Amino acid sequence: MQASAFQYMYDGYGNTFLDAYNNIPHVGHGHPRVVEAGQKQLAKLNTNTRYLYDLLPKYADKLLSKFPKSLDKVFFVNSGSEANDLAIRMAQKHTGNKKIMVLEHGYHGHTQTGIDISDYKFNNPKGQGQKSHILKVDLPGEYHYQEGKISEAGSHYADKAIDALRSNKDGLAAFIAEPIVGCGGQVPLAPGYLKALYPEIRKQGGVCISDEVQTGFGRLGSWFWGFEMHGIVPDIVVLGKPMGNGHPIGAVVTSSDIATSFSNGVEFFSSFGGNPVSCAIGLSVLETIEEEALQERAKTVGSYYKNLLKTLQKKGFSNRRCSWRRSLSWNSAY
Repeated sequence: MQASAFQYMYDGYGNTFLDAYNNIPHVGHGHPRVVEAGQKQLAKLNTNTRYLYDLLPKYADKLLSKFPKSLDKVFFVNSGSEANDLAIRMAQKHTGNKKIMVLEHGYHGHTQTGIDISDYKFNNPKGQGQKSHILKVDLPGEYHYQEGKISEAGSHYADKAIDALRSNKDGLAAFIAEPIVGCGGQVPLAPGYLKALYPEIRKQGGVCISDEVQTGFGRLGSWFWGFEMHGIVPDIVVLGKPMGNGHPIGAVVTSSDIATSFSNGVEFFSSFGGNPVSCAIGLSVLETIEEEALQERAKTVGSYYKNLLKTLQKKGFSNRRCSWRRSLSWNSAY
């Protein structure tokens, strides 16, 4: 590919491609508002985060306004992988425990910690295998549930996870999950699963982490964050990918209590996380989502395609039920 603009990409031979696959350029390739924000700030000031500058609190406040009041602290980094790494470090410091509960098929990044907590990586034939401080539980997808009414899938898988949790004698630092499991096939967690499991995680002393790297920023249409579709509030939220529309930025959003615990440990510093250009671009993405009503657009377009796929499903595609149902579950912004 040689160039791009909004939803299109162009190769060196003059061909145009509709980019319906990319999950990075959240408001479109080369969006003028985002480009202008980056250009202006780069010409004005770009430095590391040892200095206070107006855009840092301005962007932080704008981002935190999208979250429940209990999530009032943000740590800026450079990617979703780095954010997940930091989130685990924060959870372990806050709880004093090391063990992490993860989901089957989960993926949370390419750092060593990210691989440790990603079944998609460590369970690969070429992977490192499951480490002793990792507790893995089944993917709570409705499709594979065969033991009763499909509406009972969430409670069934939650009960199994709670049994595994209660059998664990090592203490728990955190449970981490995507609201919709991307590398598992875009599988939404069964309704009721997180609502039943989160209180048990906290009873065991652990914190609940929602990985919103792929599901966040309004692309689900009806919800700005994936955890909202499950009716729960996590203790830590991890952000990345669409946050900077292709510019490398990520973040960890958490509570004051966890942030205070973390501040008592080894100093956290990121040379480029939350730098002025990143903040300018991140802020422009949030403003574009609002001003162009892109969350509402995601709901409209996603519902349209979802209905078309349901029509195909009724026309005899039941033998491909798994892949269709996975596709039907996400009101994508694309």
